[in-house]
Amino acid sequence: MNDLTWMKLAADEAIRAMPYQTFENPRVGAVIVKDGQVIATGYHEKFGEAHAEINAFNRVKNKTDILGATLYVTLEPCSTQGKVGSCAVQIQNWGLKRVVVGSIDPNPSTNGTGIKMLRSAGITVDVLNIVENKEINPAFHYFYTTRLPYVQLKLAMSQNGSVAEKFGKRKKLTDELADADVHRERATRSAIMIGSETMITDQPMLTVRHINISHKQPLRVVIDRRGRLQNTNFDFSNNWLIYTENVLFSKQHSYVKLMSGALKDILIDLAKQNIQSVMVEGGPSLIHSFLKENLWQEMLIYTTDKVLSKDSLKGISVSQKPKNEVQVGNAVKKVYINHQGGKQ
Repeated sequence: MNDLTWMKLAADEAIRAMPYQTFENPRVGAVIVKDGQVIATGYHEKFGEAHAEINAFNRVKNKTDILGATLYVTLEPCSTQGKVGSCAVQIQNWGLKRVVVGSIDPNPSTNGTGIKMLRSAGITVDVLNIVENKEINPAFHYFYTTRLPYVQLKLAMSQNGSVAEKFGKRKKLTDELADADVHRERATRSAIMIGSETMITDQPMLTVRHINISHKQPLRVVIDRRGRLQNTNFDFSNNWLIYTENVLFSKQHSYVKLMSGALKDILIDLAKQNIQSVMVEGGPSLIHSFLKENLWQEMLIYTTDKVLSKDSLKGISVSQKPKNEVQVGNAVKKVYINHQGGKQ
């Protein structure tokens, strides 16, 4: 078996991780091989816990077996201490002969230094630069290569392509199983964004529920250009950020930030706060704005079995073919990828 085959096995390990568990950390897989045999495998399982290489090492029953072995890892071993210590430092003490890296870590805190540390310790390091490995963590790679958050649009629509009735009480479209899927998606994002109309009409909590997470809740972001929320009774004191062009509103509260209404400027500001990814949940006008400005990388559309009236508010129509689609509860979930979005 060659390097590509072993790296494919490491990639298979990486995708065992649940994105909502690793959160802003990349999903990484590792395989330790000696004399053509797998000694151990591992993957990064949860944000703030041991990385893939360490999990693989810990599964080696007889540590002398690792002497002269080769480590295959989908992403360059980290060089900084972080929450769990530097993997590159720990690997130097294992007695490995060689390390094969799937792709270089784009995070400036590592970005080649992990490889340099291993080579300085006398370990042979080869980098394969496999594009597919980068696709395991699209938001992570996008953020560190563009310095913009990865934008994921999300919309739930009725069977007849609407998002809500024009008048009266909002009708819930998704069932409990579909809701749980949305919350799993939320849990992978650094922030959740809505417009002021959605805030006023739906009063959403914008938190991760239905599933257990060990990491922090996403930042809740509202785009309120005119300052419509300044005279409401909503409590925005805990983990909210409101962007507005209303000078008076911006001076009243610490969680309100004065900025131009340009979406690109808002994304740049979020990136400065290390917001790696944003889920835009609506409403339709805000999502249309992101589509129009080509400032999105991924879109989720949940088409449910509910039917709304003929004069209901219409959602969006997408001509491109989805990357995949799956049934979740009462909804068909379609995932669309925009490979050119936001790179202008």
